[in-house]
Amino acid sequence: MIKEILVLPNYFSFASTMSMDEEELQLLVEENTKKIVVNSIIEKITGKRAKALPRYRPGRIKRSDMDILENKEAEGTVDDNGPTQSSWMLCQPCQPLNNTISFDRKKESVVNLPDGANDLVSAHGKLTRSEYLETKKNNQATWFIERIKQFEKLPTRFLDVGGGRGDLAVQIALHFPEALVVVVDNNESSVLAGREYAAKCGVENRIEFCCVNFSDYMEEYDAGCQGCVDFVLALHACGDLSDMALSFASSRQCNFIICPCCYPKRYLAPFVPHWHGFCTDRERDSLSRLVELDDHREVSRRAMLVVNSMRKTAFEKQNVELEEFDDKISKRNIALVGAGCLS
Repeated sequence: MIKEILVLPNYFSFASTMSMDEEELQLLVEENTKKIVVNSIIEKITGKRAKALPRYRPGRIKRSDMDILENKEAEGTVDDNGPTQSSWMLCQPCQPLNNTISFDRKKESVVNLPDGANDLVSAHGKLTRSEYLETKKNNQATWFIERIKQFEKLPTRFLDVGGGRGDLAVQIALHFPEALVVVVDNNESSVLAGREYAAKCGVENRIEFCCVNFSDYMEEYDAGCQGCVDFVLALHACGDLSDMALSFASSRQCNFIICPCCYPKRYLAPFVPHWHGFCTDRERDSLSRLVELDDHREVSRRAMLVVNSMRKTAFEKQNVELEEFDDKISKRNIALVGAGCLS
């Protein structure tokens, strides 16, 4: 029964029956194998250990996946004779802020976590949720803030896609006093927590939290039911949600910073990400699997560059660049930055 629930698009709505909140369940699913997820849920429900935890084994690289990666790298490479006949080009990211930004933030006076969750182990490894927030999530938001400042014209109305609990949205409101932020997320518990966090930080009047699927938001936006935005953000919007955010920003000529994560995830069918047009289904699946192999960092990064180079090519008219931030704050550290006039 648990496995059947987990494949549903709205699986997180069953969180209360599994003795956890929606965000906790979503993080558990996104960051762990199916076996660990099922065992963890059984433990939550029964209070007893389901089975001995599986022994840790580094992710295995399939030779067939590596063949696909190497072939795609060759396909997108420019050599001495000029570009190949490929319709896309492999890019190397720039690192515009790595020598100027400090990630030594002071501890937040308002901690954006559920009550009693500070010392719980996060779904991201050995760190507690408090430690993950302080050393990872907050520093990711810092990079976004500093990168926004590099644009020639500061935006005034932001759209934060998949912004959940408002970690990034609140920082934007605090750093840009004239800014308005719209957060779109379909996780109700995260949206409620985000509103509470914004109120505690005194910026609730400049952040609108919308609990809605992003595809529905896009329809409302095009129908004139939502205010115009001039900058689109997505900090680790899962899977094809990042691609839909890219499509939204490009078609509406918005500047954007979008940092994808959970590369294999598909939530938004029948929407098809534009980069899928540069590869077969098998190539797509292999590349997405390789990105998630954090135990093989070099291979993971190579696969990320291939996928995001194809994403860049799909929106080349928008003047898109790949940018990279410190992988100490996230292994998914390749962002697509798009503007009519990049600084």
